Amino acid sequence: MFCNQYKHFEQLSPDEKALVEILCSGSDERSILNAEGLNKYGGTTFPRETIAFGSCTNSTISPRGWAAACQAWQNYQKRSNEIGEFATADEIGLHIQERLIELMELADVDGLKVVLTPSGTDAELIATYIATLSSNSNFVNIVMGAREVGSGTALAAGAKYFSNITPANTLRCPGSILDAKLAEKISVHQIKIRVDSAAVRSPEDLDIEIKQLVESSLAAQANVIMHVVAHSKTGVHAPRLETMNELVANYGKRIIPIIDAAQGRFSRRGLRDYLARGYMVILTGSKFYGGPPFSGCLLIPKNLIPNRLEEIKFSPGFSDYLTPAQLPVEWATARQSLIQSTNIGLLLRWLVALEEIGAYYATPDSARYRILRYFESQAPIILGRSPLLEIINPPMPILDDVFERLLESKTTVFSFRIKASDHYGYQLDLPSLQQWVIWMNQDISSKLSADTPPKQLQACRTCSIGASRTCWRTSHGRT
Repeated sequence: MFCNQYKHFEQLSPDEKALVEILCSGSDERSILNAEGLNKYGGTTFPRETIAFGSCTNSTISPRGWAAACQAWQNYQKRSNEIGEFATADEIGLHIQERLIELMELADVDGLKVVLTPSGTDAELIATYIATLSSNSNFVNIVMGAREVGSGTALAAGAKYFSNITPANTLRCPGSILDAKLAEKISVHQIKIRVDSAAVRSPEDLDIEIKQLVESSLAAQANVIMHVVAHSKTGVHAPRLETMNELVANYGKRIIPIIDAAQGRFSRRGLRDYLARGYMVILTGSKFYGGPPFSGCLLIPKNLIPNRLEEIKFSPGFSDYLTPAQLPVEWATARQSLIQSTNIGLLLRWLVALEEIGAYYATPDSARYRILRYFESQAPIILGRSPLLEIINPPMPILDDVFERLLESKTTVFSFRIKASDHYGYQLDLPSLQQWVIWMNQDISSKLSADTPPKQLQACRTCSIGASRTCWRTSHGRT
């Protein structure tokens, strides 16, 4: 039996706990739950009575999402009894791909294909493979701001394992080779988007390094896979889209662009634009959209898909990350090259994410605009009221303030440092911030005296906040 009321983990019924575990399956060690039912980010896959922040990295499932998960799980069990587990997974995978294209208004992008992945990092691995199908040459894979898009991104970009536990629940060593033939063709080069002081590098400075690296790579007869971070976890967009467009215009098919829009802070109009240009795009249904964590996908435009689909064939290592139902149905050879298994956890997470994405876009444009504008204007004011909070390099929107391009023209993430409450006002270090995260994710109001002021008592209730290594973030996500 399932219930939509908020509960603590120990109060869940056996059926509810089983569903929680299923929703966490088919990912990696980041989704493993502790005794309190929380993952390493302090989030979970059942609704908690929390003030839930943290949409940059991890979202706790909402009551709406939990209801969708319960219904989807019941539907899956019924359908699999009728036609079998694999056929049911294929049906769900196809539905997710088609529904995502519908919600993102991408139906008019000819030949677009969707590959479902547990996370944006997994999508990076698939994007790298797809990019190399365009040529027998070697490739330089330029990764922007890897520390701000995902700790395993650089490894995935080099066809290497990036976690101890894979979505197939196999044990691997991070940094070991996943596909030797693919890894041999790729040289990964990381470009930092911040200087040592944590300030964001200027676009001009980044352009110089990028263009020099591209020119030297092409001179060495290597093609280039070039990433654009369309909003990092701290709100940085790099490099400029104009820079990428210039490189493609100058060097044509020798540049393979990948837009990392895993944050979901990118307009549908902009998304269509860059898919139409032939750029691959990495998305997730979590983070901004508020779906369960580890709901990723890769959008692949027609120009990067071989004319002979038989050329798409995955080596054995990819079965640690992919199952047939995650791929387009037309990719028969690719599907057959994988171990014949299912990732029902991923499919259920995506069904929940689609529910959240649909709810967001069902909200009138004008209402979304007002909310985004209010957050953008008020968040720095509220943060600035406290002498213990210091905003760090607030990012600027990447486009002019144009109504039709909602998220591209609004700032939705503000990073800030937390200072100690003594007269020195020094910045809290990483261990202290980690302890704050733990406290914020617990109800410690019972530890206070009866005469505690109401505001302090409220602050001691459970919250779930997104933390970085040395700062916190406040960000706007769907509600």
